[in-house]
Amino acid sequence: MNDVLHALGMSAGILFLVVVVIIIVSMAAVNRGALAHTEAESHALDESLPAKEPAAAAAGAKPAKPGLPAGDEINVPMILALGLALFVLSVAALMLLSLIEHLG
Repeated sequence: MNDVLHALGMSAGILFLVVVVIIIVSMAAVNRGALAHTEAESHALDESLPAKEPAAAAAGAKPAKPGLPAGDEINVPMILALGLALFVLSVAALMLLSLIEHLG
């Protein structure tokens, strides 16, 4: 029974670190989204004001799409892949720790 509690304690310690990393990444993503949202609102306010550009330049240019650049978008498959990678790493760390304990 003592070995089971020891193993559960170690796995809880590893999973705690994974949860901390997930929380930090989530906070960064939320802050980034909030920043992009406020920038989009400020662009919308700027577009409602009269344009100060020459009419010829404004007629030929397409309006910029507010938000993140195309390379910086976070999509669902990327989140799933990162979650799967964290899960595999935590299981591999547990297996390695178990192997080290049994050999020692």
